[in-house]
Amino acid sequence: MNNKIIQNETENNMKSINKMNIEKNQVFVFLYAIGTILIVAGHCDNGGINLVFNLFPIYSFHLGLFMFCSGYFYKSKNEKELGKYIWKKFKRLIIPMFIWNLVYGVFVQLTRLKGFTIGGDFTLYNLFIQPLKNGHQFVYNMCFWFVPELFLIEIITCGIRKFISKIINVNEYVFFIIYFLLGVLGIYLSNMGLNKEWNLLIVRTLFFFPFFGLGILYNRKLEKIDKLNNIGYFSIIILVQLIIIFFEGKAPSFTPSWCNDFTPNLVLPYLVGYLGILFWLRIAKILEPITMNSKVINCISNNAYPIMAHQFFGFFILKCIYGIFSKITPIFLTFSFESFKSNIWYYYYPKNSVFLILYLIFGLTIPILINTILTKIRSIIGKTHYKKIIRIKN
Repeated sequence: MNNKIIQNETENNMKSINKMNIEKNQVFVFLYAIGTILIVAGHCDNGGINLVFNLFPIYSFHLGLFMFCSGYFYKSKNEKELGKYIWKKFKRLIIPMFIWNLVYGVFVQLTRLKGFTIGGDFTLYNLFIQPLKNGHQFVYNMCFWFVPELFLIEIITCGIRKFISKIINVNEYVFFIIYFLLGVLGIYLSNMGLNKEWNLLIVRTLFFFPFFGLGILYNRKLEKIDKLNNIGYFSIIILVQLIIIFFEGKAPSFTPSWCNDFTPNLVLPYLVGYLGILFWLRIAKILEPITMNSKVINCISNNAYPIMAHQFFGFFILKCIYGIFSKITPIFLTFSFESFKSNIWYYYYPKNSVFLILYLIFGLTIPILINTILTKIRSIIGKTHYKKIIRIKN
């Protein structure tokens, strides 16, 4: 009996692993990783690095890149069981968001005992309403603002496609036009001032639809014709971007978190966003042989959600280290405890801004460490529970 249960469990695990290997796409593993790195870098003054940011600014495409990747992996089979799909996404995205919001709410209250003024009060409103409206209630977990929009886009896409497909057979390009028009509507509403309170959730969601839709379209139509040689490919993308910069006077960049700085040109945010995505997509294809077995790339990609959640806590840890050394050694004496305790965007670095790369490193590694520890704890608990089941069945 014992051996039979263990054998069945092993077979199920092997099937899951094989399925994951079949579905795994190293190009998009790299894209997830680079997107994650860029988001963290964007939150710490570029993290002491410059990956053609003057040509393709981080904030012109980095979140769109995440939506593009999510759209790429969208599966039509989810439309058959919409309710089950919604519940799966709710468990995977929304429930962890609320749990970590509670944790950071407690963390903010504890830091207040040491004189910190960063973050809001520990209220039911900040625990359950603000995470959906703007996501900046406790500040340290502000990157979670992106989660409700991702959840809504995935389930709305599933619902729309299921409904329309029952009525008429729609070409994938038509679906993409629908997504694009939704995005243009979002920018229009934002420019009209409808980007406050609950409206912010709406315009954020609408804004991301064209990026999610491009991921679906690329998977189903464009990927098989994406055969242009690298010289021609990069020449076109860079030339178009330079033309935009020439007429705009700079490389356009936007802030999707607040949707308050879009230009009157309703298409421009998508044009520059697509160019940035296509640039890094080809880079990912070129580097695929190198990144295929990269433990670092795979680790960052597999921990994208934890990194989004805990990067500011990683920054906090580094600032604490600077603060401790400023107290017990003659170095880092210019570290400002007042700024540290009152301004989340205070980034102390000694001598030269190249040291900002330490924030990038901490913003990546601390979340990975947190997730590794929690995974280990869950594994231990799971094994204990499994052993109890074995004993009961025997």
